[in-house]
Formats: sequence, C-alpha cells, structure tokens
Amino acid sequence: MIRHTVSAIVLAACTFAPIASHAFPLFGKNDTAQAKVKTVKLTLKNKSAAPMEVFIEDKSVTLAANGGEYALNAPEGTKVYGADKTVKVTVTRDLAGTVCSFR
Repeated sequence: MIRHTVSAIVLAACTFAPIASHAFPLFGKNDTAQAKVKTVKLTLKNKSAAPMEVFIEDKSVTLAANGGEYALNAPEGTKVYGADKTVKVTVTRDLAGTVCSFR
C-alpha cells in the first residue's frame, strides 16, 4: 500500500513539475525584460566652408556649409562616421545637450 502511494506521489510530481516551473517567475521578476537604453539628444554642426556628409550608423546626413546643424536624437553607442568612414563621434550620456562641431 505504501509503495503504491509513494509511486502515485512521484508520478504526480513528475507530471505537474514542468507546468509549475513556468507558472510564475521567481520573486516576480521577469528575466526576459529588455535593458533600457538611454536616448541622447545632441546637435551636429558643420564649421567648414563646404557641405559635409556624415553617416549616422547607416543613414546619410548632409550638413550645410558654414554652420549647418542637425539635431540628433539617438541611443547611446550610436556612431557618427565621416565621409572617409572613420568614427567622428560615439554617442554617450556625457554628450547630452551638447553641440559637436566638424571642420
């Protein structure tokens, strides 16, 4: 009799354990939550006498000559490349609200 009871308990535990393990995350935290990436606002400015083309990741932007500006709103880690494909600016939290000038 005890053998049948123990067998039934083990069988029930094996049946419901996979269902119960996915029922509720431990301590109410969701492990699959996305990390929040801060968005940074800054201004790109061309101080040269000729129009300048810059690339924000894959997007091409042309800055007008003699003070042409572009308001950039990008997540941290975004890279701004020059026409020669070198990194001119990497967007960080420290650049929030600043003006980045190019010559």
